[in-house]
Amino acid sequence: MKKIPTLSYVFSLVLFSTVLISCNPRKQLGIATYSVKGIESDIEGSFRSLAEAGYVVMEISNYNPSEGKVAGYSPVDYAALAEKYGLDIISSHTNAALNVSDPETTIAAWGRIFDDHKAMGCKYVVLPMNFWSNNAEGLKAECDLMNRIGEEAGKRDLKFGYHNHSMEFVNIPGTDRKYLDFLIENTDPDKVFFELDVFWTMFGKQDPVEYLKTYPDRIKVLHIKDDYVIGESGNIDFAAIFDQFYRNGYKDWFVEMEEKMTPESRAMTEGLMQMFTDIMLKGGPNPFAPQPPAAEQGDSLQQEGNEQQAPPPIPGFEPQTPEVIAMKLKESLEGISQSAEYLKNADFVK
Repeated sequence: MKKIPTLSYVFSLVLFSTVLISCNPRKQLGIATYSVKGIESDIEGSFRSLAEAGYVVMEISNYNPSEGKVAGYSPVDYAALAEKYGLDIISSHTNAALNVSDPETTIAAWGRIFDDHKAMGCKYVVLPMNFWSNNAEGLKAECDLMNRIGEEAGKRDLKFGYHNHSMEFVNIPGTDRKYLDFLIENTDPDKVFFELDVFWTMFGKQDPVEYLKTYPDRIKVLHIKDDYVIGESGNIDFAAIFDQFYRNGYKDWFVEMEEKMTPESRAMTEGLMQMFTDIMLKGGPNPFAPQPPAAEQGDSLQQEGNEQQAPPPIPGFEPQTPEVIAMKLKESLEGISQSAEYLKNADFVK
């Protein structure tokens, strides 16, 4: 005779399942979509892959401040598209001017950026890179402007931050202070936070854990990054980094991945970062800044035989064919999924 489960038996199963779920809560895995090479060639397919890998929150890097759009979508529509796949956009890397010679225009431009990101539902807006002044006086003026920009963000309940590369770990010319330390010490904690990229910190021959200990209330977000797949190189002590970060009271972090690191690409990366550092220490110009418009017809620069030449592409940022984009998209999503598995299985990740 077939036995019918009793009510107490069913209740016990439900209780057991509830305990299992509570003991194994879903981790808040974050992904910086900079990692998804060629994401705009297949946005929905990329979002689907990220969700299937276990990512929950995102930091985007494809907002266009001149258009006020993200990959051609309005900020609201892009956030809704991400939400369709269970992804929450909470942060954005946004390149915009930090022009101390025209602070009012700069602040107005950032205000429009903040309006768009507020509509998108973000918590953080991050300046991903800057070619800082090569003297302490100029750098202090840039810090003051950062404070004013951060104040604008605060009016919209957003947080404004800065993301480091390795070049912030050199000394400001004529001083014994590293750029990152000066930036942290000369910006207002209530207006500017810092997103520590642990890979670039190590690349700059510094210890991420020591920075987390030294500035526990300033570093509020992390970029979790390795040579490629997280944890694969064995060169970065992620357990110690997460432990100190959680001790400091913060929880938001994002996996960020460059392309797969080979000896050749590492050498190119080292050369590129050294080039950027040298440009900054010599006072510019920023190689990512928009080029000035060509001179008007009749200007001496436009005379026959003396036309302006387009600057050569920066190594690693050359235009790519659709076939190469598709290959890089597939490869990057595979690496991102492997990183998710490592972090989901890591006891030190909450």
